Amino acid sequence: MNKIKALDISELRIKLDQINEQIISGLKTRSKYPLNSNVFTEIFADNKTWFMYRLKKEQDLDSEYGRFLYNDQSPIIYSKKELAKSLVKAPAKKEGIPPVRIDFSKRIIEAYKKILVDLCEHTEDRATYGETTKQDVENILLYNERIIGVGEQVAGYKMQKNPNLIKLKDPEKIRKELVVVEREKEVINKTLAVAEKYELKNSSSVKKFLTELINITTDAEIQMILHANKV
Repeated sequence: MNKIKALDISELRIKLDQINEQIISGLKTRSKYPLNSNVFTEIFADNKTWFMYRLKKEQDLDSEYGRFLYNDQSPIIYSKKELAKSLVKAPAKKEGIPPVRIDFSKRIIEAYKKILVDLCEHTEDRATYGETTKQDVENILLYNERIIGVGEQVAGYKMQKNPNLIKLKDPEKIRKELVVVEREKEVINKTLAVAEKYELKNSSSVKKFLTELINITTDAEIQMILHANKV
């Protein structure tokens, strides 16, 4: 297995708090616009929807800058082979959990669409399709970073802390070792406090959304650990 860089849990938690605040900020920005649900279904160009077209463009640029050369970075929906070729050299050494293709895009986007229904005015305004698509893509990429990027680091830290995780093959046994209920409550409550500061409405829906992101992150961590066990 690739060497896992020693991680500082306090710094990792700060990073997670920062991302969670960005998540709330992104939802607040998006809530100011109409629902514009058609950006996920209406064709824009190259036989792609507004959302899918912009998502690929954003990830093509990231790929050219070498983002996906690192183990803790993975594109969403599109595979690395479908994106633009990197214009920088791959790192000599790749630290962290060996990369594995993890695709929770359907769950992520479904959860996002649900929270938009609770936050946005139920209208369509084509004049704002461009702006809302930009925000939708930024939000989804941020969730993917939280789930895959931070998830990889959390999984690595927990394998350092509990080497027995390497030996487990049952996903539910791994889940029991990973989940710390009190820590999850702390994360959700801290993030809800940020939502209150931003005056983001429907706190119950925001809580449900945050809980689903945490659940998806845990599932991603389990897949990473199972994959690391095989390498």
